[in-house]
Parts: sequence; structure tokens; C-alpha cells
Amino acid sequence: MSFNNSSLIDIPSDDSLFSGRPTPIDCRTVRIIGIFLCLTSFVGIFLNSSLLISFSRHKELRTPQNIFIIFTAIVGLIASCINLPASGSSSVFCYWLYGRVGCQLEGLIAFLYGCSSCYLLCTVSLSRCYIIIRPFNAKDVTVMKCVFISCIAVLVALLWTILPLVGWNEYTLERSLTSCCTNLYDRRRSFVAFNLFIFVVVYCVPLIILITTNSIIYTGLKRMREKIAHGVKAELSQRRVEMERRIFKSIVMTIFGFIFTWTPYAITFFISAFGRNNYDVPPMATFICACFAKTSVVWIPILYMSTSKQFRLSLVDKGTLEKLGGTNSAAGEVANLAVISRNVDKAVVHIKQEISNKDE
Repeated sequence: MSFNNSSLIDIPSDDSLFSGRPTPIDCRTVRIIGIFLCLTSFVGIFLNSSLLISFSRHKELRTPQNIFIIFTAIVGLIASCINLPASGSSSVFCYWLYGRVGCQLEGLIAFLYGCSSCYLLCTVSLSRCYIIIRPFNAKDVTVMKCVFISCIAVLVALLWTILPLVGWNEYTLERSLTSCCTNLYDRRRSFVAFNLFIFVVVYCVPLIILITTNSIIYTGLKRMREKIAHGVKAELSQRRVEMERRIFKSIVMTIFGFIFTWTPYAITFFISAFGRNNYDVPPMATFICACFAKTSVVWIPILYMSTSKQFRLSLVDKGTLEKLGGTNSAAGEVANLAVISRNVDKAVVHIKQEISNKDE
């Protein structure tokens, strides 16, 4: 690891950085936040696993727009299993526990989750925007196409996260010395160029896409409401608009949760990476913003579950329904047989009438 003289933080250039140096900020506060991160890890594992289990059990949930949520839940589950426990347990002990390799892994997973989640939410908005703009081509948005696009989004995010491992920037400890990120403090041109590149392609460009597409969706829904007032199939159109409105609400709330949790960290990222040497972000502020961003593994599934009517309907206790169906199974079979026999009798009478008419 190398830091030049213009670095904003005095960190040794050898592996002593990873040899159990205590955090320079208040240990009690760091420990409390570490406990919170550990609890968040369990909650994130539960929520993202619940999402994936529901998507696997209920075929009706595997719609094209939900494919992107499935991929987000997969990446969120990985972050909940690796990223949060590593930074949380280190915060509890007030120093980094897992050495250089562990720091690189924790930084890579955190970076991968942030990038891929942002890109996947962009693909959700782009798909819905396409359907609103071209409603008659909605069938073009298929499950397989969404799977392919999701894989591309994750692979692009993985490419950005691998770059620090091959020499363009590096993964190192944050100033709290209990979690890892890319090197924001080295002022060499390659490091600054990487941080600027990441800030643009991972935060600014996706944010512009999210704002633009959702503005178009909102305008399109507004125009659809205005048109159905004079339409012939007003009832059908109203149902379509209502469905799109619910989907739009679910997408917006999920995106809002992502932006709400990651924007504070993006601001501290920008100031730390591009600020002047005479101004420095307090380590506690950077630590809190980074931890708050990591909690998006919880907020994204919570917001989706609470706003998606389709998902809530899938949580109906099928066991209870099966029990109710089982108690009435005999009566149901008798009723079905009676209906079948009546239909057969009607068919026989109808055939006899046709034969008698022909004979006459």
C-alpha cells in the first residue's frame, strides 16, 4: 500500500495498517454502531432471503420488472453475509480484524453492492419508462431479456470493483480503521482520476437516469388519466393506469430508499476525494455515512415489500387455504360430479332433438 506526501491522512505505507491499530475516534460510539451493523446483517439476511424464497415459490411474482429486484436481493444477501458482519464485528472490537485480504474482500463486496444496486434500479426505471412510452410493445419486455440486462448490469459493476485490485486505485481502511473502501486520500493523478470516474458513472449518471425516467413515467401516467376520460374503454384503461400507478409507486419508494441511504456517503466521498488539503471530513462523519449506506441492504427490501401489492398478496397463508379446501373436498367432488352429470344430460337431450329434427 502506498500513500504519497499529499495524503490527507497519516497512515503507514506497510501492512502495519492492518495489524490491529485501534480506531482514532470514540470507541464507545463505534462499538454501538458496530452492534447495530451486526443486527442489520441478520435483518438483511432474513429480508433478502425472504424475497428470494417468495420469488422462487410464487411464479406470478417472477415478472419482468421483478427480475431486477431478484438480482438486487441476491447482491444484498451477499453483502449482508460478508460486508456487514466484517465491518460490524471490527467496529465492536474498535479495530480491523481481518487483515489486508479481508479488507480487500470487504471493500469489493461493499463497492459491488452499491454499484450493482444502483444500476439495477436504473434498469427497473428504464423498463417501466419503455412500457409507458410504448404501451403496445409491452410484450417486448420479457423475463429472459430482463435476466440478460440484469447480468450485464452486475458484470459492469463487477468490472468497476475489480479495477482497484489490478492497480487503478486500491482498497484500504477508512479513517475509522474498522471498514474498507477505495483510497480517497491519495492525491496521485491516477487515484483522483479513478475516484472522479466512479463518482460520475456510479452516482451522477444513474441519478440523472433515475430522475429523468421517473419524470417521464409520471408525465405518461398523467396523460393516460387525461385520455381515459374521453375513451371508449374507460374502465379497462382506468385499471391499466391504476396498475401502472402502483408499480410506479413501488419503484419510486425503492429508489428513494437507495438515494436516501447512499447520498450522504456520496457527499463525504466527494469531499474526501476532491477536497483541498486544508479541509478534511471528520472521521466520525465519514464512518456514520458509510454505515448508513450499508443499511440499504435492509431498506430496499422493506420499501419494496411495503409498497408492492403483488408481493403482499403472495404472502397469503396457502396452508390455511389448503386446509379449508381439504375440509370441503368431499362436498366439492360431489358438486363437480353433479355439474358434470347435468352437462352430460343436457348434451344428450340436445343431440336427441337434433336427430328428431333431421328425421322430420
